[in-house]
Amino acid sequence: MDRMSLRDPARGFTLIELMIVLVVLATLLSVGAPLMQSQLHSNRLRAESSRFLHAINLARSEAVMRNLPVSICPSAMATTGIPECAGVFADGWMVFANADKDKIVDAGTDEVLRVFEGLPAGFVLTNRTGTRDAFELISYLPDGSSHSNRTLMFCPPQQSAVQSLSIVMNIVGRARLVEGWGECPAV
Repeated sequence: MDRMSLRDPARGFTLIELMIVLVVLATLLSVGAPLMQSQLHSNRLRAESSRFLHAINLARSEAVMRNLPVSICPSAMATTGIPECAGVFADGWMVFANADKDKIVDAGTDEVLRVFEGLPAGFVLTNRTGTRDAFELISYLPDGSSHSNRTLMFCPPQQSAVQSLSIVMNIVGRARLVEGWGECPAV
């Protein structure tokens, strides 16, 4: 007897078995891809709104610690390197010590504390009613209060089924994150 004949026949997959596996895999991907996209948008929306909430908490704590006003303003400083308040928060924002509580970063008295990049493409930051982009200066006083109620709404890209996330700030300066509080604008 030949040694080769004692071995098991060659093992492997037939063409039909491979085709069945490919059909099952394609079906799973076509069902799972939209769910995965929605999950990605949800995670990104939560991360971006948490970044802004971090900036608010930083401004409030720095105002108390420094015993002077600290503000958050829309700024593209992360990309341009120029410390100026301009545009909308979706393009980026900065936290700065703001002795005179204006929208100008004065070279002698004001200090830029932190700069944040803007939102990813497709994501929107607007007021709660969704009628305009968010651009107003947010200031905290040395006692940690903001003396204004405000709601900023973060919206996912248009095709997403993800609910909006809002940062709600009360008059004493406390900020919190709320899900599904307002309708995102249709563009």
